[in-house]
Amino acid sequence: TKLQLIAFIRGYYLLCSLISVSYTPVAMNNFLIGASKFAVSSLRSNHAAPAARLVAARCFSSDGDDEVKTGIIKYFSYKTQFGFILPDGVDKKTHDDNDLIFIHRNDIRAHENADGEKFYPGLKRNQRVAFKVSPPDGNAKCAKAFDLTMANGDLVPPFQKGYLERYTKTQKAKFGDKVFAIMSTCTDQQEMETQIVSAFDEVKENIEKQRAKMERAGMSADE
Repeated sequence: TKLQLIAFIRGYYLLCSLISVSYTPVAMNNFLIGASKFAVSSLRSNHAAPAARLVAARCFSSDGDDEVKTGIIKYFSYKTQFGFILPDGVDKKTHDDNDLIFIHRNDIRAHENADGEKFYPGLKRNQRVAFKVSPPDGNAKCAKAFDLTMANGDLVPPFQKGYLERYTKTQKAKFGDKVFAIMSTCTDQQEMETQIVSAFDEVKENIEKQRAKMERAGMSADE
């Protein structure tokens, strides 16, 4: 695959030189479409997920309410690792921000495999959840949720459906950005090829790490 990628880069480089074409955004876009095919084809493989035993790791709170409440996720960011819950009984359209419940990723009941490795999941919009509530932290206006599970009491899946596919697309986009930067600044063809192949290997390694993490959590990469 690396030899094919290098051949592809050399062909594109030579073609631009012969017809005196610079690396324009349109030309680069066509290049990245071709390059991304190598990433996709090289990462397709069948990985069987091991049968991992999952147990719940209970979140700790010293002053929380033991009453279990339910609601839906109004917003959750994977980047900031927090979001807000709209509790049942609160109007979706006329509610005040103070009616929302704050939730941090660390306050979601975590999955734990047989080796003691924990997997803290994320949440998605409109997902129904159950949780307990503690007072706001410091000057915060919203109460804080903890011990959060799915509404039926099950643990929130450590990875949402289609996670690896979305992660792969994100990595491919980052690869494209790196290739664009390399081909825009590098003047030596051999150095250019070396840097692009290195960027490709990094993306491939990142995706395989996430695949392995899913398998350790007892989930198939196809989920």
